[in-house]
Parts: sequence; structure tokens; C-alpha cells
Amino acid sequence: MSPGVSVIVCCYNSSERLPETIKHLALQQVPAAVNWEVIVVDNASTDGTAATATAEWEKYNLTNILFSVVDQPIAGLSHARDMGLTKARHEYLLFCDDDNWLCNDYIERSFNIMNDDSRIAVLGGCGLIEAEQPAALSEELLKFTTVWGPQTWVADSHWVYGAGSVYRKSILLELKNANWHQVTTGRIGKKLLSGEDVEICLMNYLMGYKIIADDNLKFKHFVPLKRQNINYILKVAFWLNYSSTLLNGYFALVNNNKESIEQVINHDLLSAAKSLAKLMIKLLYQKAVKFQAISIEQKISYYQKCGQLKSLLTNRQLIKDQHQHIKQLLKVVKTAPAFTSH
Repeated sequence: MSPGVSVIVCCYNSSERLPETIKHLALQQVPAAVNWEVIVVDNASTDGTAATATAEWEKYNLTNILFSVVDQPIAGLSHARDMGLTKARHEYLLFCDDDNWLCNDYIERSFNIMNDDSRIAVLGGCGLIEAEQPAALSEELLKFTTVWGPQTWVADSHWVYGAGSVYRKSILLELKNANWHQVTTGRIGKKLLSGEDVEICLMNYLMGYKIIADDNLKFKHFVPLKRQNINYILKVAFWLNYSSTLLNGYFALVNNNKESIEQVINHDLLSAAKSLAKLMIKLLYQKAVKFQAISIEQKISYYQKCGQLKSLLTNRQLIKDQHQHIKQLLKVVKTAPAFTSH
């Protein structure tokens, strides 16, 4: 497999966002010795995304860079990414969201980092918030709408956010051929399910590979006005915690938890219920007795806790089944030498 970079842009009704994203790809400064391509995956769009992508790329007359648009009629980010995996010609897969504006050295830096260390399975970047103006929210609230900033948690938590991340195709194919199925699905239309990027990282880590981030891999993460509202933030807060809870089977293995997965779920369920009840009592007292308004931050916390509890109540068996699936899978997939140290 060629040690180059396949940039995969998964799109759902992305016509408005694509021009700037493609512009930043077209302006990449990549040495001639580094092979790279751009694959736009049209994931059941209805707004002419495919035509927009082709027309925008043709503006830059980059005949030496392979550009293709492929169709994935099955809705869902995981399906779109799987199509990109199938079509990619190179080993390093750079998943660039349709609202990611990569700095012009992003592809070159990604290639060099991945090529210098075969133990790195996933590489994350550093997103900078770029809000559509005039911004409707403060900078602090905008941070709740998207991923951003240095990924300082990666050394201990072993995951990076999916925007701007780079993966090894050979490892993902190994998992696919071993019939690994993800418990997370990614966003499907307006359903803000997430966590598929974290799940890939955790699976790769359990296989013995490194998960790292580099602050020099910078990109702007565009936040359109339609996402700059409190209702969207609250929806994101709910679904992020709902989705994260689905990964409890992975977290139990990564943390070498000595309790059974049943015990872990019971503990988390009790803790989540107590935490939500405590918050509800506090907010009720604050509003009914002290006549104080509930802050946006408190509302976000409430939705986060609701998402966690809802997921634990709804997906108990799913989490247990995935935990067992991972343990069985680790017996058959190829693992890196570092696996023996986990």
C-alpha cells in the first residue's frame, strides 16, 4: 500500500460549506515526493453536494492531484468513512470534515509524523474555532458547539477527536476483515450520535498502537450561524454524553477495570442517577425558592447528565455485548508489540 495521504471528506448536504474546505485543500503545500489524493464521499445528500465539490476543485486546475467524488447512499458518518476507506489508495487516511480548513502544511506534516513511527495508529490535530460572523454566541459558549484546541488528554485517555485526524488504512482493514463492528454510528442526518472516532482510537490502543496529537497540525473549525444557538448546544451536550456512555466497555478494558462489566454499568447507573437527582433538586430550589434564573452552563450540565443516564438505561445490553465482542476480537487481530505492556 502506498505510503501517501488519502484525504477523505465525508459530506451530508455540504454545498454551502465545501467551497472553503476545498480551497484549503487545493492550497496545500505538499512536496512532489509525497503522494496524496482527495476523496469526497457524498453521503445521501440532496443539495447538489457532488456537483459543488467537482466544480470547486476544477477551479484550481490541479491535474496532478487525484480528486474523486464517490456516492454512499446509506446515511451515517460511519458508512461514509467506510466508503472512503474502501476507495483510498494510500496508507494514511486524513479525515477532513466538511467544515475543516486545513493549514497549508497539514498534509505534509501528517505524512512525516505517520511515516516516521509505524507504531502511531491515530494522529490528531489542533482545531481553532472560526465562527461565522457576526457571532451569535460568546467564545466560551462557541466551544460547546465543536471540537477545538490542543488535545492535552490524549496521553492518559488515548483518543483524539475525529476532525482532522489521521489513521492507518492497514489497521482499519485488519479490523474490518476481522468483522469488528462499532457500537457508535456517527451522525445520521439530524441525529447527533457521535463517538465513532473515539471508538476507533480505543480499539487501536487496545491493539497496542500509539494514539497521539500534534499541536502544529492546525486547522480552523468553521461554526455556521445556524449552530450558534443554545438549542443546538443543549442537543450536542445530550448526544455527546449519550454516545460516550456507549463506549464504557472499551473504557473498562483500557483502564484494566477489575470489576465485571455488569458491575461497572450498575455503578455508573447509580452514580448518574444520583448526580442528576442532586442537580434537579438544586435547580428547583434555585428557581422556586431563591427566584434565581438557571444559567446556560447549568442547563448544559443538566442535558449532559440526562444523556448519560438515558444511554445507560437504554443500552445496557448493547454495552455488555460490545465489551465481549472486543475481548474476542483482541484474540484474533494482529497487534503491535506494545500490546504486551497494557
